[in-house]
Amino acid sequence: MHTLFVEAFGPLVVAFLVFALVYGARRALYQYRNHLSPAQRQAARESFRSRLVHPNAAQVEQGMGAFLPQRLIDLYDDHASILAEQIEIRRPAPNPENPLEPQNPAEWIEAFLPLDLESQKYALDLPARELGKGFCFATDGESNFYWMPASATRQADGPVFFAHTDPVMNEKVAASLEEFLSWQRIVHAQEGEGAEVPV
Repeated sequence: MHTLFVEAFGPLVVAFLVFALVYGARRALYQYRNHLSPAQRQAARESFRSRLVHPNAAQVEQGMGAFLPQRLIDLYDDHASILAEQIEIRRPAPNPENPLEPQNPAEWIEAFLPLDLESQKYALDLPARELGKGFCFATDGESNFYWMPASATRQADGPVFFAHTDPVMNEKVAASLEEFLSWQRIVHAQEGEGAEVPV
């Protein structure tokens, strides 16, 4: 009976152990490669924030071959807004395009993205998802992005979309960025602070 058990389950146990060792080694290697000292983390954060307040709309438009809405470009002049993180945005009324959602749904922005081509390397590939040309200007921190379409001519403003990765879908959040930014915003405190600041 013992021999039968070893013959039946032995290879399974060995395969599981090999899998666990390989997975553990890959995880340790990933953590080693991506380990940053506190000074390196602070430098990376300062570099990111510097890119936020020094937008390069011309570079983005040249790279995309299309124009961004003027309201999106103007957003990056508002340093207080663009540097804010962990923002809860409350729609004042139900979404007429989605009557099944809650009465006062919240949008979540973990951080805004710099207005440059570098930030788009880590965002969604909108053309590959057949969404057309556009710019991902904010993320919810879970690989989902708020974005606005680009066009052949400069538009004053444009609709705001939220592209989900799981499930894959694209939702129109607001008819314009001006409308989206006019909704009540709560900036949640960072690094353990208890206060919340309404905007």
